[in-house]
Amino acid sequence: RGKRMIFYRFQQALILILHLLLLWWMIYVLQNTGSMEMMEVIYHFLGMSALGAGLIYGCAQWAKYHHQKQIRQKEDSQD
Repeated sequence: RGKRMIFYRFQQALILILHLLLLWWMIYVLQNTGSMEMMEVIYHFLGMSALGAGLIYGCAQWAKYHHQKQIRQKEDSQD
């Protein structure tokens, strides 16, 4: 159980780091938009959108996995 908890915390830390990276990227682009070409800004926002969508999807799949795992554990303990 201890190893599972460490892996679970590692996943949470990774998600936090990715969210902070996305936030940093947004702040960077917003601070430097005036000195960038329009296409460069568009590419940055497309990249941020893709990362954000990936984070939303990945976090939803992760939560779904853990929710289903808890349901299975409850069912197994009731049997």
